[in-house]
Formats: sequence, structure tokens, C-alpha cells
Amino acid sequence: MSTPELRRKLRDFWKEWDRVAALRRQIVSNEDLAERRALFFVDTGKIPPPLILPKFPEFPPECEGMTCGAKAKSTGEPCKSEQLYRNGRCKFHGGRSTGPKSLAGKLAALENLRLGREPHRAAEKT
Repeated sequence: MSTPELRRKLRDFWKEWDRVAALRRQIVSNEDLAERRALFFVDTGKIPPPLILPKFPEFPPECEGMTCGAKAKSTGEPCKSEQLYRNGRCKFHGGRSTGPKSLAGKLAALENLRLGREPHRAAEKT
């Protein structure tokens, strides 16, 4: 199986995992269901049957041992890291942004935030 197909399969796995996790949270936090279970206990004196939660999908066996594969700028060699995020890349090639570090970068980010809140205007012609 080609690398893009493996990455697609990994993304699909995490989408399904997120869907099942949201469904499980919804079932567990359902107040109506909790009230019915409590009334069952009060009426019968028996513990209600356990909640049946959907199972999480199994990790695709083809994706086990998958490497990051991002190419280094300096050598052109693919990354061999096997510790991947959900996007199929390692922490060096697909992790979260750490944000601006310098004072100038932080000020530029604040300015971009301010500009993003204003409505866009057509460029003035001179």
C-alpha cells in the first residue's frame, strides 16, 4: 500500500475514533437516560443493566510502524521517526506551532489579530 493511502487510512481511523468518542460522551452525559436508569432502580430495586457504549475502532495494522517520511531540507532524506501525531507526521514536521518568539514577531501577530477583526476594504487606487 502506498504512503498516501496509508496516511489517508490513518486520518480516516482518527476521524472514526473522534466520532465514536463524541457519541460515547453524548450517551454518558444524557440526563434523560440517567433519570430513566435511576427510576428503574427505584421501581425494581435492581441495578440497571450497564450502558452499552460503542466500541472504538481498531488501529489499522498496516499503519503500525509507519514513519513520518517528511524530507529534510538539508539532506533530502526522509524522516524515520515513528512517533506520529494524528496527521501522520512527527513532532518536528507536523506539530503545533509554538508561536512567535521575538518581540517584533509578537507585535506583528497582535497587529494581524487587530486587522483580522476589521472588515476588509477595497484597496485604494492612486
